[in-house]
Amino acid sequence: KDIGQTPKKAEELPPPDEEKQHLHFIFPNIWQNYISKPFRILVAFVPVDESNTVIYMRIYQRFVNVPVLQEITDWLMMRLSKKVLNQDRRVVITQLPIKTELEMGEKLIGGDLPIIKYRMIREELKTQNR
Repeated sequence: KDIGQTPKKAEELPPPDEEKQHLHFIFPNIWQNYISKPFRILVAFVPVDESNTVIYMRIYQRFVNVPVLQEITDWLMMRLSKKVLNQDRRVVITQLPIKTELEMGEKLIGGDLPIIKYRMIREELKTQNR
């Protein structure tokens, strides 16, 4: 709950409760969104060139076990996910700047710490590969 307190550092946070919704990020481009114990979504963001990425998504669910109903449920969930992705797409393609860097003159806040950490790791990997 945000009541204006100082944000905690990652090492101060308790491990995620597997019973609750949480997002697990695997650097550099994999998300596992744990919606509930029987329901999660895996997303891989795969760059194809400097400015385009393909998104691969897989939905895992264990709450509908009847084969025909399971197929219908899977189809409906995938349709809904595609709809959400298309809504997000409009935001992503209009964002400026298109390419992000570690230092960009932005005014980032505590809630942006994951962005900062990601950029720091990415920058470190880029300098190692030069």
